[in-house]
Amino acid sequence: MKKRVSIVILSLISLFLFTSVIIAADAASVKITKCAYDEMGGDILIEYELVKGPKGDHVHLWIDGKEKKPVKQPKGYKLTGANLSKGEHKIELRVNDASHTEIGVNDTFKLVVK
Repeated sequence: MKKRVSIVILSLISLFLFTSVIIAADAASVKITKCAYDEMGGDILIEYELVKGPKGDHVHLWIDGKEKKPVKQPKGYKLTGANLSKGEHKIELRVNDASHTEIGVNDTFKLVVK
């Protein structure tokens, strides 16, 4: 009897922990709403919607698979002097926690420079 109760209790605890992780990840989101390139200044303007959730703190900006910098602004950012070459570029925002660890939530935008 004690063994069954222990198994049930451990199962319930495992279910609770698993569900908590899923809810925490689902509560965070980021969506790039606008991404534009200023060819004259070489700047990138990114506007986005960020829901930090319980684990998120800020986003990190990645361009073409290379991390550029952490971004603390909640709705938008202007990266000056990006000086992108002509062609298609992958702009990505990844949600990170306070210790700069990714929490698995991101959004990508394809930016074409003419």
